[in-house]
Amino acid sequence: MNATGAVVFLPREGNGPSLMLEELLFDPAARWLAESLRSAGVERFFVVCHSDDREQAAACFPEGTELVTGTTEDAVGQLLAFLDALEGKVVVITKPVLLRWDDARTLVNAENGGVLDSKDTGVYRVDAAALSAALGEGVGLEEALKERGDKFNSRGVWFQGAYPIRSGWEGRVEAELAARQMGAHRLMMAGVRFLAPDQCCIGPRVQVGEGTVVLPGTILRGETVIGRNCEIGPNTMIRDCTVGDNVTVNASQLNESRVDDGVKIGPFAYIRPNCHVGENVKVGDFVELKNSTIGAGTKISHLTYVGDSDVGERVNFGCGTVTVNYDGFTKFRTTIGDDAFIGCNTNLVAPVKVGDGAYTAAGSTITDDVPGDSLAIARTRQTVKKQWAAKRRARRK
Repeated sequence: MNATGAVVFLPREGNGPSLMLEELLFDPAARWLAESLRSAGVERFFVVCHSDDREQAAACFPEGTELVTGTTEDAVGQLLAFLDALEGKVVVITKPVLLRWDDARTLVNAENGGVLDSKDTGVYRVDAAALSAALGEGVGLEEALKERGDKFNSRGVWFQGAYPIRSGWEGRVEAELAARQMGAHRLMMAGVRFLAPDQCCIGPRVQVGEGTVVLPGTILRGETVIGRNCEIGPNTMIRDCTVGDNVTVNASQLNESRVDDGVKIGPFAYIRPNCHVGENVKVGDFVELKNSTIGAGTKISHLTYVGDSDVGERVNFGCGTVTVNYDGFTKFRTTIGDDAFIGCNTNLVAPVKVGDGAYTAAGSTITDDVPGDSLAIARTRQTVKKQWAAKRRARRK
C-alpha cells in the first residue's frame, strides 16, 4: 500500500539552524525535500525541529503539517497519533538529505524492496503501524527503523536518489549542484526541453508545461507556473509568475505578475510586480512595466515605461513613451482606452485618461484627459530661423 505520510527530522549541527533550512539556489533544502515527497504522493507531514527553527521549518512544508519541538508537550504521543492515523507505509527522514523526484516516487510507491541504502543516508520506509508499536514498546527510533524498515536487495527496488547534505562550503556546493540537476531533470521528465540543463536554475515549486523550451541562463524561482509550448530564455529570470501557453520571454526579468497566452517579451524587458499582461501583447526591448494591466493585442515595442496604468486592448505605444506616475509623494494612475495610439516620446502625466481610439502627437506632454477618437497635441509650434547656424559659426571665427 502506498505511503501516505512522512516524518522529517531537521537536526541541528552546533548552534546554528539546521542544514535543511539553508538555501540551495533560492529555496531551503527542506522545501526541496518536501516538494519531492509531496509530488510522490505524500499527503501528511510530521516535522521535528529545534524550537528556534519552527517558523522557518513551517514555511517549507505544506499547510497542515504537524510540527513539534523540544518544548512541545507530549511530542512522542503526537508522533504516535500521527503514525496511527496513517495507512500502510511511512517515509522517515532522520538526516539532512535531498531526494530526486523520480526516486522519491520509487521510495513512496514501490511495492517490493524499499529503503535503507548502504550509505545510511537516514532515509527509511517502514510500516506505520509497526513503527508505532515499536515506539510504544520503548524501542529507540533508529533501532526500530533498522529492524522493521524495508531493506534494499537485488530482488527488490534499488534506491539511489538520496543526496546527503554535509556541513561546510564543500557540502553546500555539492548540495547546490545536486539541486540544480534535480530541478532540470524533474521538468525534463514532464516533457520540457533544455538546451543546456547545467546552465539553468529551476526551483522545486516551479511548474512548466510540456513542449516548452528552456534556453541557457534561465532562472525560474518561487511559485512560477509556465504553460505549454513556450520559449524561455536565454538569460531570463522569472519569479512567482503565472505564464500562459505559447509565450516567448527573451533575456528579460518577470516578477510576481501574470502573463497570458501568446505574449512576446524582450529582449531586455523588465516586468515588475502586480502586472497583468493580456493575450498576444508585445513587450519589446528596454520596456518596463510596473503595477499595470495591459489589454490584449497591445504593442509596447521599445524604450517605454508603463507604471500604475490601466491600458486597453490593441493600444500602440510609440518609442520613448513615459507614464509620469509619481510627484515625489503619491503615485497616480494612467488610463488608456482601447485602440488608442500613443505617439513617440509622449509623456502622460498622471492622473490622466486617454479615451478609446484617441491619438497623442509625438513629443507631447499630456496633462489633461483626451476624449475618445481625438488628437491631443501638447508641444510648441516649430520655429525655423534660417541661416542661424551659419551666422553663429561665422561669429565664432
